[in-house]
Amino acid sequence: MSRTRSAAILLLAITACSTDGLGGVDGTSTGLTPTRAVPWTPSVFTQPVPSWGSPVRLNLPVALADILLGPIYGLGAFGAHEGGHVEGLNHVWIPTRQGIPVRSWAAGTVTKIEDMGARGTADGRHEYFITIDYGQGLVGKHLDVDVPLVKFGDKVKEGDPVGSMSGSAEFNLIDNNRTDGERTGGITGAPVSPFDYLRDDVKAALVARHVAEVVEPYFRKGNVAGNGRPWEPYLTNQMLYHADHRGTFVGEWILTNKNWKTPDAVYYDVMALFDVTNAYGHFQRIELMDHDWSALGNKNHIVGAWLTTDGPGKVVLALERGAPWFALYAVTESNGRAALTMEWKQGSYPVAITANAAFYSERSAIYLGGDARALGLAK
Repeated sequence: MSRTRSAAILLLAITACSTDGLGGVDGTSTGLTPTRAVPWTPSVFTQPVPSWGSPVRLNLPVALADILLGPIYGLGAFGAHEGGHVEGLNHVWIPTRQGIPVRSWAAGTVTKIEDMGARGTADGRHEYFITIDYGQGLVGKHLDVDVPLVKFGDKVKEGDPVGSMSGSAEFNLIDNNRTDGERTGGITGAPVSPFDYLRDDVKAALVARHVAEVVEPYFRKGNVAGNGRPWEPYLTNQMLYHADHRGTFVGEWILTNKNWKTPDAVYYDVMALFDVTNAYGHFQRIELMDHDWSALGNKNHIVGAWLTTDGPGKVVLALERGAPWFALYAVTESNGRAALTMEWKQGSYPVAITANAAFYSERSAIYLGGDARALGLAK
């Protein structure tokens, strides 16, 4: 579900996804086992599952023909900083034809059904989360469910209907055998891309449709398609990527010297900066958002491009609304988590970076809400 659908539902979902993800200010995660890194394979649509990952393999929750792709629709790709999720998606969106029930990705046991509250629609519908344990460390959570079709303790087979949806098979997958990427609040486990865990034949068919109906007609021309963008074109993308761009401002950043409860008039709570060259072009992009879209004075979400043609330490931010911003910046990487200082204004560059600047910290590999709480930014 896109963040633009409902601020209230969004904040509920963030809280549900973030309740356990506490970590230290140096980027380490309190109480978590050490990270076992998985090498990133570049320029592929899905990532290989490491040998120690769960051996369970999945099927799509709807027929491939029932998935909607094209200029308006598109898969909400894992890891991508799209749909208003500037922190990166730790789950996936699969737009489907209306009235299609979502089915279990694999055989398993229903371990939890959560009523996440009213959607705020005229018909009084609620949103439900349904958790299914597939065994061997793999646990899936169906999000955005209108009506559960299973109950706690049910045994389901692959393909059994588990819920009715409103055109979105939204899904989060945890592999408790893994510790790479964004972390959960447990001792082990990490959100992983469901697309990586598909059976080979199912994966090949899905990638073929994505390439034919999204990549070739849109990404190949440098255009977006639905939530999808050519600078994050794969079904599985890197959520945390500053480590590959040391010495630059490219990466994911959270604002640390402003209280997130009261949105700042100028600076945004979360920021992602991209410098990507791939088969579809060269992209210097920026995305920004305020964390709490219900807070008075929030600036929501905005995207744009950036240029550094004026020399080191200077960048022009051409955002989709308003005049360009001229920024001075500095990056430091001497204390564990990288730090980015930025001061910007419209019309011309600031004379210097002052105490009024924004101080951003590199986002750590825990849920955004947990990271913010650990830094004293949000409760």
